[in-house]
Parts: sequence; C-alpha cells; structure tokens
Amino acid sequence: MGATSQRTSALGGRVAIFSALAHRNFRLYWTGQFSSVLAQYMEIVAQGWLVLQLTNSPLMLGLTGLAHAIPTIVLTLLGGVIADRTDRRRIMLVAQAAAAGLFFTLATLITTERVLVWHIMVLAFVSGCLKAFDRPSRYAILTQMVPRGEIANAVALGSAVWQLNRLVGPSVAGMLIYLYGVGVTYYACFFSSLIALCLWLRIRTDQPKVEGGGIGLLKHMFDGLSFIVTNELFYTLIGMTFFNSVFGMSYVILMPVFARDILHVGSRGFGFLQATTGVGAFAGTLVVAYLAASRSKGWHAIIGAGTFGVLIIGFAFSQWYTASLVLVFLLGLSNQVYMTTINTILQLNLPDQLRGRVMGIYGLTWDLMPVGGMLSGTIAEFAGAPLAVAVGGVLVAGMAAWVAVCL
Repeated sequence: MGATSQRTSALGGRVAIFSALAHRNFRLYWTGQFSSVLAQYMEIVAQGWLVLQLTNSPLMLGLTGLAHAIPTIVLTLLGGVIADRTDRRRIMLVAQAAAAGLFFTLATLITTERVLVWHIMVLAFVSGCLKAFDRPSRYAILTQMVPRGEIANAVALGSAVWQLNRLVGPSVAGMLIYLYGVGVTYYACFFSSLIALCLWLRIRTDQPKVEGGGIGLLKHMFDGLSFIVTNELFYTLIGMTFFNSVFGMSYVILMPVFARDILHVGSRGFGFLQATTGVGAFAGTLVVAYLAASRSKGWHAIIGAGTFGVLIIGFAFSQWYTASLVLVFLLGLSNQVYMTTINTILQLNLPDQLRGRVMGIYGLTWDLMPVGGMLSGTIAEFAGAPLAVAVGGVLVAGMAAWVAVCL
C-alpha cells in the first residue's frame, strides 16, 4: 500500500504541470486555442508575404500592421465591457466564426487572382476590430473553466499555446507558401479556425451574474479604468507590462540588425535566434506552471523582470553568436516567467464583474510593441542598435528595482 502511494505521489508530481487539463472545459478551450492561435501565426506570415508580393513596399507592410492595431487599441475597453455584460463564450464563438469567414474570403480572392491591396487592408482592419472584442473574452472566461486552485496552472498552460505556435505557425505557413502558395495557406487558416470553433461549441460554462446591467457603456468603461488607477497592485503590474513592451521588447524588433551587421550570421542565423527565443519562452511557461502553487508570485514577477533587463544589456553588447543564442534563450524564459506570472496575479485578484475590462487593457501589452520599435529604431538610426537595445534593458531592470524597493 505504501509503495503504491509513493508511486501515485511521484506520478502526481510529474503531471501536476498539466493539472488544469484534467478539466473538460479547459481541455476543449486549450485545444481550440491552440488551433485558433496557429491560424493567427500562419496569417501573420501569409499576410506579410502577400503584401510584399503585391506592392514590394516595406511601408505597406507597416501600414497593414497599423490597420490591424489601431481598432484593437481603440475598441479594447469597449470589448472588455461587452465581455463583462454578456456571455463570453458566445463572443468567442462569433469572433472565431467571423475570423474564419475573413480567411475564407481572402483565400478565395487570392486563388481567383482578384485580390488587391485594399482588400488586405480592409480585412486587417476588420480583424483588428474582432480582436478587440475577442481577446478580453478569452482572458475573462478562463476562471469559469477551472477551480480557483488551478487558475495559475491554467494561465501558464494558456501562455504555452502562444509559445508553441510561435515555433510551429510560421514554419507551417512558410512551407505551405513554398509548396502551394499564399491562397492555400489562407485556406489552412480557415480550417484551423473552424476546428477551434467546433471545439469551443462543446464548452459548457455558467455565465457569472452581471451587476448593474442597466448602467451605460461609458460608465462601465470608466469603472474599468477607475479600478486600475485606484488599485496599487493593478496599476503597478499592468504598468510594468506596458513598460516592458515599449522598452524591453525592442531587442526582438532589432534582432535582424544584430544577425546581419553585428553577429554576421545572415538570415539563417536570424532564424535560429528567433527559434531559440521561442524555445526559451516555452520553457518559461513550463516553469510558471511548475511553480503554480507557490505563494511568492510577486517576487517571481519582479525577479523575472530584473533578470530580463540585465539579459537584454548582455545581448546588446554580445558579439559572439553562441553566447547570443544562450542569451536569447534566457531572455525568452525570463520574459515569459515575468509576463505569465503577472497574468496569473491579475486573474487571481480580479473581481469577476470587471475581469473582461481589466484583462482587455492588460492585453494591449502586445499592441504597444510597435511604439517601442519606433523609439528603439530611432535611437539605433543615430547611435547604433546595441545602444538602443541596452537603453531598453537598463530601463526595464531599473523599473523592476524601483518596484521591489517601493512596493
């Protein structure tokens, strides 16, 4: 009996990292999320390639990204209000069905040779609008699918979906484009989105009670912002993620410069740098999942942020390719520990009636990266890429130290 208990305990220790997947709803959500995010990563590659094919203009690439980002930023708070007032699962389903429709439409335009640049711009804009409503609901529904004790593990496994697809999605899209063309790649995005939709249709959750349903949308939006700015925990953590996105992630945007001009490894070496960062980020999500039961999450976030800043400085001045590979692996790991832990802390401390609004604002972290890219690119233009990236590292590490001392 004792031996059996020991074996069971050992097995439990090994699989605890995946414990949230024991819940049917979360399993369906996680699998559907994998398929949905795969479609998103394939679309990023396909869209960039298509725009370059049609225009041969880097400027049009930037404008297409802007057409997607602007509605996401502008409408996210409204999307959070809707997520807090209606059925989050229904919002996810409608948004996913609409995304699948966009992929199918563009795939058909491409294969019939009728696609024009303005088609891509319009569909990117509509996609950005959908994202503003879809993302807050995806964040907010998480706590409806697992018990409170499993939230930290569920958040980490949810982050792992993005990191896995960061490796898989671009590779699959590149191979499909090479073998069959951009049109077929968009059809693959359509089918991947359809799989997610079918899985999410099987999710059964109870819609939490909505308070103050008669209050106007503007009042609800103000309540979400007011909650953040009047709660030290939330404005500090969300501020840290925004700061990290603007100043810390510039190394990703400037990585092609390091690969070509500093490390002299060309496009192949650049690909390895990107892939190694993704592997490190995936490892970081597993670390957070393993530490899900820890009560020191605040320190995990601060130490992760400080380590991330120091590693950025190291990467900025590295001129040895092997050392740079090690550094970007550790950068991906520390950044993911930092970001996923903050996501977990927010989820564990949020009142459910505000979850969509607050998590929607937190999600803007990823849309602020182009701002940081513009700032670091400007510095790099006049003072060089190493200094531009190092400045970001100093600022991120300084912010982590300030938070540790003051709070």
